[in-house]
Amino acid sequence: MKPLEEQTITARIVTTAIIIIVILIILSFIGWCGGAGGQPLVLMLPPSPFDAKILELDRRALDEAYVNKLRHLYDVYVASGREAPERPMKGAAEARRAYIDIMKAIEAREQAIKEREK
Repeated sequence: MKPLEEQTITARIVTTAIIIIVILIILSFIGWCGGAGGQPLVLMLPPSPFDAKILELDRRALDEAYVNKLRHLYDVYVASGREAPERPMKGAAEARRAYIDIMKAIEAREQAIKEREK
């Protein structure tokens, strides 16, 4: 391969495009391997005597947020004249996925706290 200074503009563009494509493929592979299907993100604060209570509140807040989201989906559906019933169904499915993801993170945090206490 010729040095960059000796390449034509077309060769430079092709080289740049190939580099960008390779980087995108690598990034998509990394995202695919460690994306939503990977371990949940768990942010840990220093130990606290309130950890058990906070976990309880987190679970309750998640439950309430889920119920509020479904209520909102229902309200919007009814207010829009009950058009496009697939929209609230898709929204409910997304809310369920989010609930599961967050619950997994809460459970992982709970497990980390239990491990730390041992």
